[in-house]
Amino acid sequence: MPDSPESDAARDVYALEIEQGVAVLYRASKARVKRLVEHLDPDMQTAGYLVLRYVMAHEPIRAGDVAAGLSMDKSAVSRQLTALRESGLIEAQPDPEDGRASLVVSSVKANERLDEFRVELKSDYRRMLASWDAADIEAFARLLNKFNESR
Repeated sequence: MPDSPESDAARDVYALEIEQGVAVLYRASKARVKRLVEHLDPDMQTAGYLVLRYVMAHEPIRAGDVAAGLSMDKSAVSRQLTALRESGLIEAQPDPEDGRASLVVSSVKANERLDEFRVELKSDYRRMLASWDAADIEAFARLLNKFNESR
């Protein structure tokens, strides 16, 4: 490893290490999302999970706003919303501002299943960080946030 972390050569080495670390995190994250999707509904597609998470973050929301927010085709979002509704993970309610339109919200079932999964996830992270001291955990969280915000 080059002596000075400020040198271009050192930054290149660290950039490669970061890229490799991010790749490992990405694969682990994909596996975790797959487990979550199976927990929510074994027949759900990953796109359905993305739609559900967007709904949960922005509810109540119109279907067209989900499509725009995710940069997805309206028909694709409509198919995912239909599947989520049939699975009992979302519900439609009348839009108080426009009686012809409806808003989408997550169901109690969706929230309960996500809460169950978060408990499992928190347990996983506690196990992974059990040998770390508090200062390292704090530094990792802070630096990870800084890294993600720099995109």
